[in-house]
Amino acid sequence: MSNDAEVAVVGLGTVGSMALWRLAERGVPVHGYERFGIANTRGASGGQTRRFAAASQSEPFKTPLALAALELWRALEETTGQSLLTLTGGMILGPRDTPALVNAIRSMQDNALPHEVLDADELHARFPEHLIRAGDTALVDGSTGFLRPERSILSAVGAARARGAKVHDHTRVLAVEPDGDRVCVRTADGVRRYGRVVVAPGAWAPQLLGDLGPEITPRRLTQAWYLPRDVTRYRADVFGVFERVGDVRAYGFPSVDGATVKVGVWTRPHPVVEDLERLDQWVAQAWIDEIREVIATYLPGLHPDPTNLSTHIEGYSPDQLPVVGPSPISERVLIGAGFSGGGFKFAPVMGEILADYALTGATTRDLRFLRPDRFASAEPRA
Repeated sequence: MSNDAEVAVVGLGTVGSMALWRLAERGVPVHGYERFGIANTRGASGGQTRRFAAASQSEPFKTPLALAALELWRALEETTGQSLLTLTGGMILGPRDTPALVNAIRSMQDNALPHEVLDADELHARFPEHLIRAGDTALVDGSTGFLRPERSILSAVGAARARGAKVHDHTRVLAVEPDGDRVCVRTADGVRRYGRVVVAPGAWAPQLLGDLGPEITPRRLTQAWYLPRDVTRYRADVFGVFERVGDVRAYGFPSVDGATVKVGVWTRPHPVVEDLERLDQWVAQAWIDEIREVIATYLPGLHPDPTNLSTHIEGYSPDQLPVVGPSPISERVLIGAGFSGGGFKFAPVMGEILADYALTGATTRDLRFLRPDRFASAEPRA
């Protein structure tokens, strides 16, 4: 099969769409492959909104990466004329000594970003929609908001196409195979050969990567929407994006449809998906009841029974950090996977990093701790 590109991107979801855009933006002839269509319902990036925040609750490197991503989000908006990122302001709320909250406050201080730290009395006055307990503290800042995931993916692929990228949508890649100084991308239509291939398959990493990368575990995420008793109190201009940490773990968004509010509650690890071809969409009543109690207690202005549910699949790495960089088997295969439920806000900067690797074999950002070969000492999979 003839070729007219040096680089291919396999998987055009969260990260692959951005890698395609960043490569095309640099004038690189690039092909993109997507099995299910652009901005489809089968991957992780659905459900109207994804959280954006500069504060990091864990590793310090995340705040500079989020700020770099912010610049690229704005660049994509300018390129496409689409509104993708809305900074509503927001807060991280929990008991004052919760490590995630302490880390988030430190990340804002270390990066000299404007913020406030409010005690329980101040929170009672300013955020009446939330239950505030004695001892609760919150980081409040203006660099928090929400992204539109489906529109973002469609916009990135559209921008890449406008720059000359060729997109093979509804095309299943059967294998990615290193072959000397080339990499073969095998589909039902035949084989194309490229100098380098970016593989960003999301939860489908086990099928596509095999021994080329670390084991990625597919997990099922369920998102839920609730009706406010007074929706005017949950508009984006008055109700910011929030996350509750500590003994109760939840996150939520303002109403973007003028009717409902999306809230996620974490009570246990997301269930593993054993068969990606047969995703169980059924949500057990026991899970709904468990979440209902949290909604009724901590967000009393919402009707506690969900009016809508959606199910998505995410890929989790062994250490729950992203896997970004050359495969330990072949440096011509570049992996962007295992974002473990927290990767969407970083998508454009991860796409930029993968574009760096595809063009030069390296990146100027020191992200060696995200490289796939950090798992190389693990026991080989059966």
